[in-house]
Amino acid sequence: MLSLFKNTPIEWLNYSGQLHIEDEDVHVIKIHRKIYYHVKNHLTNTLNKQELEKKNRFLRDEDAERFALGKYFTRQILSQILKVPAGNINFLLTATNKPYLKEINFNISHSGDYIVIAVSRREIGVDVELIKNDFDHDDLAKACFNPNERRAILKIEDFYIFWTRKEAILKATGEGIIDDLPQIDCVKSIVTRKGKCYSLKSYLMDERHVLSLAHEKSSKIPYFWKIESF
Repeated sequence: MLSLFKNTPIEWLNYSGQLHIEDEDVHVIKIHRKIYYHVKNHLTNTLNKQELEKKNRFLRDEDAERFALGKYFTRQILSQILKVPAGNINFLLTATNKPYLKEINFNISHSGDYIVIAVSRREIGVDVELIKNDFDHDDLAKACFNPNERRAILKIEDFYIFWTRKEAILKATGEGIIDDLPQIDCVKSIVTRKGKCYSLKSYLMDERHVLSLAHEKSSKIPYFWKIESF
């Protein structure tokens, strides 16, 4: 199963505030949750009313912080690409309530210590999950994974590979979670969905977080960026 992970560690480059996106480029940016206290005073000038209200509805502080950081930095990154103020970006919604823009594709995921944002001119989905070593995944695997995937699960990291891959591909297509998850076979690195071919890549970000990326098939290697200060 380790072959499903990219064998070389991710080289996270320092994000400079500038992304140059060509047709096949895929950019992935990670933000550590500890940055929240450096940006919290800027949220009201960047997030819209609905986003601020949703942030305030979270019961746990850590969930509110991850949500706010995802929205804040997504707006900042798209602002640089589109050359418009971050607070002026008006997102459209799909039938499944996925935010989108006509000019650029993007996706957000957050779990544990990290918020991850993926940006591309092609359809893209990303999912990050905190590995819970004491999580009993057997029943969920039986309901959501096909026999090929279940046979490949030898340890807890393998379960999270398939879970994040399914999430990423469904976020890329804009479907959201569906009832028949086993129909999507995520053992292979290429999945055809909705008439398009998507490349699937999975990474062990550290010993506690798994990341999977789904994007329209491209010959280019993804760029990885980190935001560690503000």
